[in-house]
Amino acid sequence: MKYPLLIISCLSLLACAEQPIKPIPDMTSQVPVFKNVYYDGVNDDLLTAGLGLQGLRGAAPELAENPSAAALRQASYYHQFRALNDVSAAGGFGSLYGFSATQKPITGHEYWSQRAVAPLAFHTVVLQIPDNFMPNKACLVVAPSSGSRNVLGAVSTSGAWALLRGCAVVYTDKGTGTQIALDAQQSYQIDGTMVASTKLSEGGLERTKLNSPSNLHVVQKHAYSQANPEQYWGDFVLDAAVYGLSLLQQEHGLNRAQTKVIAASISNGGGAVLRATEIDAEGLIDAVVAGEPQVNLRHQYDLLKAGKQKSISTKPLLELAMHLSLFEPCAALHDSLNDSPFKMNTVLLQPAMQARCQALQEQQLLAGDKTTEQSQNALALITGIHITNEALQLAQLNTLANLWGSINHTYSNSYLRKSAADNLCQSAMSAFSSNGQPRTLSAKEVSGMFALSSGIAPSNGIELAYTNAENTVQSRMPAAPGFGFESQLCFYQLLNSPALNAAFAKIESQPEKNTVPTLILHGQADGTVAINHASRAYYHKNQSSEAANAQLRYYELEHVQHFDAFLAYPGFNQQFVPMHPYFEQALDLIYAHLFAEQSLPPSQLIKTKPRGLLKGQVPALSATHIPAIQNSPQTLIKIKQQQLEIE
Repeated sequence: MKYPLLIISCLSLLACAEQPIKPIPDMTSQVPVFKNVYYDGVNDDLLTAGLGLQGLRGAAPELAENPSAAALRQASYYHQFRALNDVSAAGGFGSLYGFSATQKPITGHEYWSQRAVAPLAFHTVVLQIPDNFMPNKACLVVAPSSGSRNVLGAVSTSGAWALLRGCAVVYTDKGTGTQIALDAQQSYQIDGTMVASTKLSEGGLERTKLNSPSNLHVVQKHAYSQANPEQYWGDFVLDAAVYGLSLLQQEHGLNRAQTKVIAASISNGGGAVLRATEIDAEGLIDAVVAGEPQVNLRHQYDLLKAGKQKSISTKPLLELAMHLSLFEPCAALHDSLNDSPFKMNTVLLQPAMQARCQALQEQQLLAGDKTTEQSQNALALITGIHITNEALQLAQLNTLANLWGSINHTYSNSYLRKSAADNLCQSAMSAFSSNGQPRTLSAKEVSGMFALSSGIAPSNGIELAYTNAENTVQSRMPAAPGFGFESQLCFYQLLNSPALNAAFAKIESQPEKNTVPTLILHGQADGTVAINHASRAYYHKNQSSEAANAQLRYYELEHVQHFDAFLAYPGFNQQFVPMHPYFEQALDLIYAHLFAEQSLPPSQLIKTKPRGLLKGQVPALSATHIPAIQNSPQTLIKIKQQQLEIE
């Protein structure tokens, strides 16, 4: 793509001095749109797909066996909101953050398309332009999905904030998505509906061919596209920005210089927006907000926190998962984790978890003859790779959901460009009956996959499965001997694979190349994206480099874990507070910085207060529990003599 060399005007001489001058991209070319829908707010809208806050708090929409595009979209909205937020009144949604039950529907246009950034590297993009869009104060939010979700995966996070602000928002599934391998007679449309292959139009989604080795294997795109989409996550974000800017030019006559572009998301969507700004040679992004970002780094740094100094060597997420999938099921048995949320839910799994401890000992990966000794040593190995004690409070949940096994399966197959027929580490995805027997997905499960699946196990009937050497599905992974030990040991041994290390090199973040205003938020209790290996390391590497970004801020949050949705459950609601209010505040701060030249608060530790118990009940979340990001904070985060200090 060639752009004329025009100069971006800066908000001030200071801003010009701090940031390199970049050309303004030409957005006058027409872009293909597969689907264009106007939502009038009567039965459907852009903000909640017609559900409103009351509907989001109610029962899930029921899908027919052959659902319409509108039904799939509404069901997807419901599940995205419920998967990424605690929408309960007691949790503060509707009063302290989010939107209220009296919020009016947001009307406007929605444009769907599919684009490619490289051979086989397709992504779905959706642009929403609300009727309250202000061309004289134009803003575009680029919102990649988190996890492996469909293109609507950020509607409940950065998307909702954008629409409430009067910004346009463009979504990308960043090359993942929830479609599965279908038989030769069926194909997906871009909106998740299924049609006979003979009726496939230009709105067909199935350009990434997925093949299943049996009717018991469930084959999804993130793991098996054979494109390793993560290496393009930054490119997908930039391409989504081009799509959004081009349509704003067509529909409103706005050029790039007239539109502020904010890239914002959470989890690996947060990692994607950071990657995008690192490679943004054409000046497509003005600012970034990244919540709990999954970034992959090889970086060495010193951390001083609470008077204690540590030297940390960071590892990519998958490398951490390979360690944790082996040792965390055993470590979760340790007495120090008995008060962790969901401890009682793992009771039936504990014999299998004890078998994992024994298998580790037999393979000389763990010392100790008794489970108590083995769990202690497993815990020590995990803390030895700088997983924090706060994060280990999520060990029960991770074990119950087989989180690390699912990450091993999805990311290893993706990075190594495997197909399901390769039977990598005898790991697969399948569905199971109530008595644990492998089964095929029902027609209803298949037709609702776009809306109800998260693109990774477990979701919508799909679970992680153990296969034999002939690639025949045998059981759920936790039901395999040693809690799936053979498979997880195989993944662990892949750490010696040159091909895997080459794949790691393609996805490594380059924080020193981030030059735009950037706000990063991370919870100290994040049990999925390890804070020492992600945000702390990213901030340190940028700020200790010769090209340190003077407009990069890092906000660290006490008592915040990775999944706000779990705050609706006992144990979680009394121990943790939500990330989302801070994500919204960070977006407000960036908006004020771009449009009103307000300075950004310094990097800081926010000392939140858990809700706890009051007379045996968990009180409602209040502003006292979630103090705001401060312009003059009590506890600064800074780099001093090349050391990251949180004091």
